[in-house]
Amino acid sequence: MNKVLLSALVAASALLSTGGTPPQRTPPAFLNDGIDWADSVMSTLSSRDRIAQLMMVAAYSNKDAKHVAEVEALVRDQGVGGLIFFQGGPVRQANLTNRFQDLSNVPLLIGMDLEWGLAMRLDSTMRFPKQMTLGAMRNDSLIETMGREIARQMQRLGVHVSFSPVADVNNNPANPVINDRSFGEDRDNVTRKCIAYMRGLQAGGVIATAKHFPGHGDTDTDSHTSLPIIAHTRGRLDSLELYPFQRLMEEGLAAIMVAHLEVPALDTNPGMPSTLSKPVVMDLLERELGFQGLVFTDALNMKGVANADKPGEIELRALLAGNDMLLFPQDPVKAIDRIQQAVDSGIVPKEMVDHKCLKVLRAKHWAGLQQKRRIEPMGIVADLNTPQAKQLRRALYADAITVLRDRNNVLPVKDPGSMRIAALALGDTAGNAFHRSLGRYANITTIGVPKELHRDSLNALLTLLEGHDLVIASVHRTSFRADKEFGVPDRVFEVLQAVQRQHSTALAFFGNPYRLTRAYGASELDALVVGYEDDADMHDLMAQAFFGANDVSGRLPVTPSSQFEMGQGIAWTALDRVRYTLPEAIGVRTAILKASMVLSRRRSTKWLFRVAKCW
Repeated sequence: MNKVLLSALVAASALLSTGGTPPQRTPPAFLNDGIDWADSVMSTLSSRDRIAQLMMVAAYSNKDAKHVAEVEALVRDQGVGGLIFFQGGPVRQANLTNRFQDLSNVPLLIGMDLEWGLAMRLDSTMRFPKQMTLGAMRNDSLIETMGREIARQMQRLGVHVSFSPVADVNNNPANPVINDRSFGEDRDNVTRKCIAYMRGLQAGGVIATAKHFPGHGDTDTDSHTSLPIIAHTRGRLDSLELYPFQRLMEEGLAAIMVAHLEVPALDTNPGMPSTLSKPVVMDLLERELGFQGLVFTDALNMKGVANADKPGEIELRALLAGNDMLLFPQDPVKAIDRIQQAVDSGIVPKEMVDHKCLKVLRAKHWAGLQQKRRIEPMGIVADLNTPQAKQLRRALYADAITVLRDRNNVLPVKDPGSMRIAALALGDTAGNAFHRSLGRYANITTIGVPKELHRDSLNALLTLLEGHDLVIASVHRTSFRADKEFGVPDRVFEVLQAVQRQHSTALAFFGNPYRLTRAYGASELDALVVGYEDDADMHDLMAQAFFGANDVSGRLPVTPSSQFEMGQGIAWTALDRVRYTLPEAIGVRTAILKASMVLSRRRSTKWLFRVAKCW
């Protein structure tokens, strides 16, 4: 332990004294922001206060009064620098944010994990597509627009830091923790989309945080429960895992989150989590790559790092490794006390704490925290769920739809009026959202069956399907868990094979494309279209795509098998067919349309009343 602290101390002193960090090509905007304000605030803070500014503690808006009192004590009595909000709701979080900010001498930096928007943590909010779904898109500008919209929602809620985008290149189908949170397996596609997402967030005035440095995409264990090992060479890391982070830095990335990983090519100490590693954080990220933005640890209560030492020592080691903000310390008071002891004894240079505290304060100024702002709870749910945001969400889903098979031009359905069509939902009930949308275009026989269909039931199903020209099958209630077959048991594909032998069959797969790795018979289907997520909007848009109402252009962001490879996707142009959408898609505001409809109804009622009086 002493050797670890001593080496970190020597390196820290060298970094502070030599100024040897190469410049980031486009430094974070906050570095040159609020210098006078930050200096002024710093002058009022004691050594302990400055250490506390480096702590971002957990807060929940769905917990009891005891939890709220604990957070209040950390804010009021310890002066922690920030909060990371987890589960709850927007109104409750807004009220708590106001309460906590009122108690804090220095405004609190509020962060959240918002990879697919506020719905990742909060009820009553909008869920945007996951990054793997977005990885299938061709139009990256829509991702930047999504980033701006998420930033708008964050601003409305008083949140300043989004722990996104995920910059991990997911090249392990069995990855239990990243997987569909990544844009895919191609480093260039991941990088382009991360940059678009980052630009949108930061243009909207919030701090984007790329994660999980130095790259969590090729792991088969979860750092929440253990310490994953990345066994690749430095050359491989440079060419793949590190590449998106480097490009994001060049584009002005504001923050990076360091993962809990063991990476022998970067640190030869056995069992050393990268969060606590000076060679990873200080030597590689800050010195070699020249990153000047905020460096967050991943949550320090995760087993991937929590097993490395006791509370207090973990936070001290994370600070000495080079991290700026210590996320979710297990015992914040013990962490502050231990670091203060280390400062007093000379283990931690006072200049190191001051440098990091100033960086945090400048980030706070850039985020607008130099001026106190109350979050108005009234109307917040409506403000977070605007028609414009809903239309953007639909546009993102529509652009991701990916056609992998279309034998004999089965899709889009050209002449639905002349065909007998059955819709078969595997894992859902008949008449679900997908079926209802299909029913706008044709008379459909709707059937719902369980995923584990018994043999007798399969025979009955085949009898029911007799006489139909086309079967549109769909797979529902899927999962991101590789160890759970992504929620799609083999029996699903056995049923599809049996149906395919007797009928022309098109499959809408509302699940993780990695499941197609073991989906024997999937390539024999007449048509296979991936929708990635079992979502009502995706159901509607997929149904419209099947009947040619929408353009289709998605490409597979990963390689499940040699039959279905990354980049594969058949594009088609919409037919001359009715398309169903929100008013915002054609430049009309929903509110104005509703008002016009109300006015029209009132006029109609008055006219009918006059006619009735005449009679």
